[in-house]
Amino acid sequence: MLVNALVDPLVMGEAETITLASEERADYTVIDDKLARRRAKSMKLNVIGTLKILRLMYDAKFIDKHGLINALEKLKDTGFRISKDIINRVLRGL
Repeated sequence: MLVNALVDPLVMGEAETITLASEERADYTVIDDKLARRRAKSMKLNVIGTLKILRLMYDAKFIDKHGLINALEKLKDTGFRISKDIINRVLRGL
């Protein structure tokens, strides 16, 4: 079973995400963990992260600039590891 093969270096949730995306031939797979992203990409999955989703929401006008900045701050406040440089890259060009 694919989940069991993936779970050794990954946590169960990441292994299940990759397995489901592979089985369903998902358009996108949302993963933030670096090792899990690498594994998913090696399986030819189209990987995006939380920050990309926020940017897509902004571009589609589901959230405004204030909402995007607020979401980034909340992520950081809740322990989501994100550098100031990455936040600046997300905000660049808004």
